[in-house]
Formats: sequence, structure tokens, C-alpha cells
Amino acid sequence: MRMEMDKYYTPAEVARHFGLTRETIYSMISRGQLDAHRFGRSRRISENQIQECLQRRYVQVIDATQPNAA
Repeated sequence: MRMEMDKYYTPAEVARHFGLTRETIYSMISRGQLDAHRFGRSRRISENQIQECLQRRYVQVIDATQPNAA
């Protein structure tokens, strides 16, 4: 039996992919708009967490420029 493993990305990789800043990604994480795993002092975001964030975005508009926007 083979177990599927999620691919994990750094906040900088996610930011580059979506054309955002790394600070915006960290801000989204701190406001609970984007889930992330902690590995020691670093954060990693799985493909599933990105997909869940995108799906929620269609349900609720997220303004990443405003504190506590969610």
C-alpha cells in the first residue's frame, strides 16, 4: 500500500507562484486565512492547504491588505 505525500512549499515559494509578497503570505497565515505547518521555526504550506484557501476565497472575499479582514 502506497501513501500519497503532500508537497510542501515555503511562504516565499507560494508568494512567487501567486505574485504576492512573502509578507502578505505570512500575514494571511497569522490572520488564519491560510493554514501552514510549523517545522521548528519555519513554516510550510501544503498543496491541500493552498487549495482549501482558494476554495474559501470564492465563498468569502479576503482582503490581505487589511488587518483582521477575515
